[in-house]
Amino acid sequence: MIYLQRIIDEIDAQLPDSPFVRKGGSLLMMVGLPGTGKSSIVRGLKAEFPYMVVSTDNVRAKMRTQPSYTAAEMLLVYEVCYAIIERRLCQGQRVIFDASNYLKARREYVANLAQTCGAPMAVCYVQADQEAIGQRLAQRIRGKRQTGDLSDADWTVYKWMVEAQEPIVGEHLVLDTTVTPAKELAKKLLEYWVKIETNAAIDPDLQPPSWASQLGGADKPGS
Repeated sequence: MIYLQRIIDEIDAQLPDSPFVRKGGSLLMMVGLPGTGKSSIVRGLKAEFPYMVVSTDNVRAKMRTQPSYTAAEMLLVYEVCYAIIERRLCQGQRVIFDASNYLKARREYVANLAQTCGAPMAVCYVQADQEAIGQRLAQRIRGKRQTGDLSDADWTVYKWMVEAQEPIVGEHLVLDTTVTPAKELAKKLLEYWVKIETNAAIDPDLQPPSWASQLGGADKPGS
């Protein structure tokens, strides 16, 4: 436990601060498989909105020189991310959780965490066709990475995540990066997140106890 807390403190200290935006903060949870373009869209928000990013790729890189994507490693990475997200939300910051978040239980945990902090949470599901994803992952392996790409996930990781992923139900935004530029999609995401925050300011009961449970299930993704 002491070891885990030390890791959390060290990584949190290396991350930038976001200005105070509201009591309880505000959270955007990204969902999508490797190569879909989640991080590219997140970077597209940078000039428009003050926020800080908690990324599993960044945390994993700081913890492991050779990521293995084993269940134990992924569990530890997510635990560190959860702790940092909670800390920053309690400080009133606007936080983006950039991760695959492909499992229902993980999404529900994040939703409950946001609810406990009193933070409105927007959810964005990012997708692309397999041909585009395959090309992007192949370029990554050849060392032709996009700026800021810290992931080591390859086609093998993508394939088992495809089989393991659990679709989202409940309100969320769907963005497809197959042909649409990330900057253009980032504008749509910004509008959606602002709407979520605005609604939270109007409706103090935006997130009733049943709200979090709507973020996992068997229905197909939809907006």
